[in-house]
Amino acid sequence: MSATLPAAAPAELSPKPPEPLPTPLRMLLLLGLFAVPLLAVLQPGVDWDLWWHLRVGQWVVDHGTVPTTDPFSFHGRSQGWVAYSWLFEVIVYGLDRVFGLYGPLVYAAVLSLAVMAAVYRLIARRQRHFLYGVALAAAVALTLGMLFKQRPWLFTILFSTLTLDALLDLRAGRKTRLLWALPFCYVVWANVHIQFVYGLALLGLAVAAPILDALLSRNPDADRLAWRHDPRWRTTVVLAVVCFLATLVNPYHVRLYGVVLEYAGQPGPYRWVSELRAPEFRGEVCEWLMLGLFAASAFALGRRSAGAGLPRPFSSFDVLLLAGAGLFAFRARRDVWCVAVAAAAMLSTTGPAVVPPAQRFRLTRPRLAVLAVGVALLALLIGVARRLTPERLREGVAEHFPTGAAAFVREQGYKGRLFNDFTWGGYLIHETPDLAVVVDGRTNLHGDERTQRVASVWIGAPGWRDDPDLSAADVVIANREDALAELLLDDRRFKRVFEDSQARVFVRRRGQSGEP
Repeated sequence: MSATLPAAAPAELSPKPPEPLPTPLRMLLLLGLFAVPLLAVLQPGVDWDLWWHLRVGQWVVDHGTVPTTDPFSFHGRSQGWVAYSWLFEVIVYGLDRVFGLYGPLVYAAVLSLAVMAAVYRLIARRQRHFLYGVALAAAVALTLGMLFKQRPWLFTILFSTLTLDALLDLRAGRKTRLLWALPFCYVVWANVHIQFVYGLALLGLAVAAPILDALLSRNPDADRLAWRHDPRWRTTVVLAVVCFLATLVNPYHVRLYGVVLEYAGQPGPYRWVSELRAPEFRGEVCEWLMLGLFAASAFALGRRSAGAGLPRPFSSFDVLLLAGAGLFAFRARRDVWCVAVAAAAMLSTTGPAVVPPAQRFRLTRPRLAVLAVGVALLALLIGVARRLTPERLREGVAEHFPTGAAAFVREQGYKGRLFNDFTWGGYLIHETPDLAVVVDGRTNLHGDERTQRVASVWIGAPGWRDDPDLSAADVVIANREDALAELLLDDRRFKRVFEDSQARVFVRRRGQSGEP
C-alpha cells in the first residue's frame, strides 16, 4: 500500500520575504523623526520663565557664587532662596551672551534633539523592527512636542530616559557604560533642574521591584529571599546610593531637598499655572497621544501577563512604572513626558515577535554622520523658511512682553519697588534690574497666598486699593487688558507716565508715601 505525498506548492504561491526599504528612505524617515523637535523649537519668541533664569545666570557669573537670598523681589530679600537651576541658568546666560536671542533657541534645539536621540536609542536597542521602532519614536516625539521649549525640564526628560535605559539593561543582566555614567549625569542633573528626584524614584523602584515580586509570588516553593543574592539587585542598590550621593554635589547640598518639599506642599500652582494644571483633553493633540500611549502600554502589560495562554505574574517594575508615570502625567500637563518615556520602554518590547532581516537597520558611524549633517541642514532650512532674523526674534519678544514700557523705565532710571503681574514678572526681572518685582514665576518663593492676592488686585477685586504691596510700590507696569490699568487712572497716589498699545506705566506721585 503506497502513500500519496502532497504535491509541492507552486513556487509563485510561496511567501516572499518583504523587500527591504532602501537605506536613503530609512535615513529620510529618521530625519523626519528629528524634524519634530526642530519644528517645535525654531520659532520666534522666548519662554515666559526664561527671562528670570537669564537674570539669575548673570547674577551668578557677576558674583562668582550662588545666591542665598532672593536679589530680585522686595518680598524675597528678607528670606532665604535656593537657586536650584543655577547651572542651567549659567549655560543659557552664556549662550545669550554669545548668540543673543539665538542663544535660547540653540539650547532648546540641542537639548530637544538629545532627548529624541535618547528616546530612539531606548527603543532601537530593544526593537529591531525598523518601521515599528520609528513609528513608536514618532508617537513619543509628537507627545513631547509641547515640552520642546527653553526650559530646564529638557534635562530631566533626557536624564530620566537614560536612567530607564540603563536600568532595563541591568534588569536584563547587561551592564553597559551608560550604567556607570549615571552618577555623573546626576551631578549635572541636581544642578540644572529640581526634578532630579524623578530619577531617584526610578532607581528606588528598581530596588524595590524584586522584593515586591518575591512577596507577591504565588509559588509556595519560591525562595522569598532570592533577591538578596542576585548580583543585579546588589548593583542596583549600589547605583541608587551613589546617584543619591551625587545629587548632594551642589552648592546648597542637602538644602536642595527642602525645595522639593516646598513644591510638594504647594497646591496653588496646580490650579492656576497652565503647565501645571491637569490635562483637559480638549485642544492639545499631545494630551490625546499621551492617553493613547498609556492605554497601549496597559494593554501590552495585559497581554504579557497571559503569554502563551498561561497566566504569569506581572513584573512589579513594569506595573509601578506605568502607574507612577500616569500619576504624574495626569496631574500636570508638563509631565506628560513620564507616560511617553515609560511607553517607549514597554512598547518597544511588544512589537513583532519575528523581525525579518530586511526590517533591521543599524546606525553605523557613517550613517550617524550623514544624519547629523541632514539635521543641521534641516535646522538651517527651517530658520530661513520662518525668517528667524534678529529683527524677527525681537518682534516675537515684543508680541508677548512690554518691551516699550521696560525701555522707558530704564531710560528714566526709576528705582525701588515694582508692582507687576505674575506673567510679566520674569521678563521685568531681566529688563528692569533697578526695580524689585512683587511676584514672578518662582512660586515656591512667593507662596500661594501672596501670589493669589496679587492676582486679585489685578482684576480689581474688593480691597485692591488697600493691598500692602500696591501701597508700597514706587512703579506699576500694567497690562492694558487688566482692570487695574483702568483703576489706577483715578488713583491719586499714582500718575501715568507712559502708555503704548500693550502696557501703561504709573509712578508714585511726590508727597505720597511708599509705605503700606
